[in-house]
Amino acid sequence: MNFGAEIEVAIARMRAEVARLHDELVRYGLVVWTSGSVSSRVPGADLFVIKPTDVSYDELSPENMILCDLDGDVVVNTLGSQRAPTAVTSAHAYLYRHLPEIGGVVHTHSTYATAWAARGEAVPCVLTAMADEFGGQIPVAPLAEADPLALVDGVAIGSSLVAVLTAQRSRAVLLQNHGVFTVGSTAKRAVRRAVLAEDSARTVHISRQLGEPVPLAVSTIDALYARVPPALSSPSASPPGETTTFAPIGAKKAPRPRKRATPVE
Repeated sequence: MNFGAEIEVAIARMRAEVARLHDELVRYGLVVWTSGSVSSRVPGADLFVIKPTDVSYDELSPENMILCDLDGDVVVNTLGSQRAPTAVTSAHAYLYRHLPEIGGVVHTHSTYATAWAARGEAVPCVLTAMADEFGGQIPVAPLAEADPLALVDGVAIGSSLVAVLTAQRSRAVLLQNHGVFTVGSTAKRAVRRAVLAEDSARTVHISRQLGEPVPLAVSTIDALYARVPPALSSPSASPPGETTTFAPIGAKKAPRPRKRATPVE
């Protein structure tokens, strides 16, 4: 199947990028065996690239990445299409369909973040780094207890994630009893957030072994978050417990008087 020269170049670029970014999940200890996945939207097309299922990380390559449409269906007669995509592909697809501003999605079962997810407990914002990156706590997305298969249903997962992502600043979400999802304007930024979410979850867990962490004031969180360059930040919303007029994902932030730092990856 040929999508035209420009889209074919974009697909090839995303195949290489997604294959490479999976190495970062291994490098930062976010995955075991073949678990976890990175995906990237193909610029200019209703397509995304994701890893195949049950393929070890050292065997991943641009050629065996899988091209899917936004329904999560594999595009036939393309590189890698003889394989099945990773198990949560339909959840990735749901996020791309409902959050058009995102360009990358990461899913892991990293140890500390998943431990918080197993408790159904948000990671509280007690670190300045969390305020900078997430604008508050790392929240939990629940799943319907009435449906025993909700934890493996991509639509149920995606729906729960979107509800949280459109209600809070954080671009990282703990999926209750399952793991963690992060999103970003690019796949690389989503991977960065997965690394920082795990680091935050680990640090706050260790802190709680020593005693109750000291919470950051909402005003402090807001001030720290306001310094983040627009390309790296998320739509404005106050932390839980604060009332505000919510700006949904993709909305532009109001101008701030501070001089912003140069965006960094």
